Amino acid sequence: MRWTVPAGGAVLLAAGFLSACAGGLGGPENTVAMAPIAYKEIPGWADDKHAEALAAFRRSCPKLTAGPDTRIATDGGEKIVATTEWKTICDSAAAVRAGDNRAAMRFFEENFRPQAVMVAARFTGYFEPELRGSRAPSRLFTVPVYRRPADLTDKPYYTRAEIEQGALKGKGLEVAWVQDPIGLFETQVQGSGRVHLAEGGTLNLGFDASNNRPYTAIGGVLADMGVMKREDATWPAIRDWLKRNPQQGREVMRKNERYIFFKDSRSAATTGSAGVPLMAQRSMAIDPVFTPYGTPIWIDASRPRIGRPGATEIYRRLMIAQDSGAAIKGPARGDVFFGSGAQSAEWAGRMVSGGQAIVLVPNRQ
Repeated sequence: MRWTVPAGGAVLLAAGFLSACAGGLGGPENTVAMAPIAYKEIPGWADDKHAEALAAFRRSCPKLTAGPDTRIATDGGEKIVATTEWKTICDSAAAVRAGDNRAAMRFFEENFRPQAVMVAARFTGYFEPELRGSRAPSRLFTVPVYRRPADLTDKPYYTRAEIEQGALKGKGLEVAWVQDPIGLFETQVQGSGRVHLAEGGTLNLGFDASNNRPYTAIGGVLADMGVMKREDATWPAIRDWLKRNPQQGREVMRKNERYIFFKDSRSAATTGSAGVPLMAQRSMAIDPVFTPYGTPIWIDASRPRIGRPGATEIYRRLMIAQDSGAAIKGPARGDVFFGSGAQSAEWAGRMVSGGQAIVLVPNRQ
């Protein structure tokens, strides 16, 4: 579902539930309308905590300086960013004292030129769910979490319904068993999660593979059923309906044939598609067709107010492109990583925002 929203407006839909939510530029269809903008013209720029954004950017530097040259969309079409240019920029980043917001702001201003994306932006949010579970099945923990099957190829595999009905039972693929099927569904949409084990400790689930089936947003399914209006179909509302209607809810979830397999990431940090640890409210999923990983992006959006359904607050900050997802398509599409915990879940589940995206393009040669 899409909206046309003026820059600075605030309307969108929680990624993965209403829409669908875990390179180089192509042909003319991937051309991006962009325009130069001065830093002093960016509302809120001087008030941000740039040191936080710089800390997130530094996490991308090992990948940027070791990988191939990248291409980024600009007002002139595109720019090739050589690995040597990233090296120069990352060396400058390393020289900034941690926590120095003023010096961090100067770093970004000296090493990047801001380019406003001239289409309405669309921002959503995601988070890392937390589940209760065990490494062994029991009467309490009955829902299996599967790892990637050995016979999985790049062709369509079993559907969600077939897997839930036992297609993989007895093959030794269980990473763990959890209590809540809705929580596992949520974790599959988000792409990662944490299982607090009955035996003690935490199992960190990382994306391993998908069954190569299409994603269907169940918020849209519920809207088509007349259960709720599309504008009311935030994840908290969807989850509440699923819990109140367990039998029908199971069939609704199975309308989404896409199924995610997990592995034990053996890391306490959530890792994005770029292969670097994500930082809450500084890492963002983007479309790498338009924007390479590691790119700083200023967002001018709105964030839900905690405890006040329907209310929002201005949300302006510098993010770093460090993840991607099935629903994140287009030059002005972003999915903010909010971290873990109840507050992060509420932010992510209700994040519905339009606004403006400003891409920071490297200007070193």
